[in-house]
Amino acid sequence: MKLSALWIALPTVLIVAASAQAQQCSCQGACRTGRCDPRSPSGPSHHYTCEEAYYQNSIWPRQYIVPARRGICEAFDVMGRNGWRRQNLLGPYHFEADGVQLNEAGRLKVEWILTQAPPQYRTLYVQRVANQERTNGRVESVQQFVSSLNGVDGPGDVQETYVRDDGYPAGMVDAVFTGFKANQPPPMLPPAGALESSN
Repeated sequence: MKLSALWIALPTVLIVAASAQAQQCSCQGACRTGRCDPRSPSGPSHHYTCEEAYYQNSIWPRQYIVPARRGICEAFDVMGRNGWRRQNLLGPYHFEADGVQLNEAGRLKVEWILTQAPPQYRTLYVQRVANQERTNGRVESVQQFVSSLNGVDGPGDVQETYVRDDGYPAGMVDAVFTGFKANQPPPMLPPAGALESSN
């Protein structure tokens, strides 16, 4: 019975020992006196004693959980910031035909951003155009409108961006929703016998 238990435990011991030896360093035979040779190509930051390698192997994979979670959270933070930048983007359809002054849709969007968006995401982004003077005029126009709003403390944070606004003119969007509402059938049940006759 003891011999069979030894044969069962022996592969586990060999695997742990081999893993600890592999995790000790990657200097491929350059180890001397239980620690890697400083001339090893693996670098001094990856040198483990046998005890350190055994400890790292025994707690695996706990030492990698926190960095993995941090990486996932940072990726979601980047996606969230990019989403709010696109949400707060003022494109060509938010300015008048001259391309500088805000139109009604732009003024409504700026007001919504400064009053309804979360406080940490109230930065206004103005899409850059080929003419830098026109871009500067747009930024100045937005800043002037922000300063004229009541209840807004200080100048607004207005920044330029290369992100493109793939939207539509507000009149076109309004026409789509208005047409949908005008052509919507009345909410009523079909007349009696209509379903039977269709079958």
